[in-house]
Amino acid sequence: MATEHRIRRIGLAAARAFVQARTGIVLDVMVPEHFEQRHIPGALQACVHEVVFCDAVAALAPDRSVPVLVYGAGAGSQDGRMAAEKLLRLGHADVRWFAGGLEAWCAAGLPLEGSAPHARPDAHPPEVMPDGKYTLDTAASTIRWTGRNDNGAHHGTVDCAGGSLAFSRGHGTGDLRIDMRSIRDRDIADDALRPVLEAHLASDDFFFTALFPQAALEDMALAPLPSATATTPNYRLTAQFALRGMRRRLALNVALRGVGDAGGLALAGHCDLDRTRWGVLYGSARFFRHLGHHRVDDAISLDFRLVYAPARGR
Repeated sequence: MATEHRIRRIGLAAARAFVQARTGIVLDVMVPEHFEQRHIPGALQACVHEVVFCDAVAALAPDRSVPVLVYGAGAGSQDGRMAAEKLLRLGHADVRWFAGGLEAWCAAGLPLEGSAPHARPDAHPPEVMPDGKYTLDTAASTIRWTGRNDNGAHHGTVDCAGGSLAFSRGHGTGDLRIDMRSIRDRDIADDALRPVLEAHLASDDFFFTALFPQAALEDMALAPLPSATATTPNYRLTAQFALRGMRRRLALNVALRGVGDAGGLALAGHCDLDRTRWGVLYGSARFFRHLGHHRVDDAISLDFRLVYAPARGR
């Protein structure tokens, strides 16, 4: 990075001397709720994750010749470095990055300010799914599909018909039902052409919804992934996926999070399905020759977010 060679990386002793000298600005770049709990004495706050970070810095430090010491959480967190780079690009002449951050300051037993200076909050507490039963909120849940061919792609939606989850000791079981008759295209603007594609998808060439009106995830099991972080999938989902009268095993990693104040859950993920495993063979070059412009990619992409509410009487 072009600015990296200009960042002055300093250690604990130099940071302490800077704070005590009070000849520059000490800038905490973490989220405001963390700053409110504990921060280095005399520090100002501007969250580097906010889109208005540069405007906030300009208000706090209008004189770009004044030295600025920036710090974040500490080792392994890029917040302080990222903030230092932004300040240099803004034209600040003297930017010092305290790489050890608040973690090193606390470990040294140095003084702190804030409403809970001795608290040591977990940076990202692990998601612990409480025991209980949950019911799918079909109106709040979404399933989006994408199908591709030589000319590009089509995308659309299909509705959830119902479902449930139950958790015990962090492991989950459940089911999901999908209304295949609700499949809709969302990219064709022509009101005459869109129904043609939707009728084709509903026909026996594809999902044969007159005979198989529902698809389903059956025998669904959810097991926690031990190496997950707060921004990666944290559960392994396995199930039997029933589509067009065929049941095939499905396994993928999903993100399961708590949502809302009422104890709800959201399960989100992405998968690419080989539709031919479920007998959807139309346009597949693995099963037909001389298809011409009727070729259709075997893979169908699904992006979903399933929202669950606590079941009554759980």
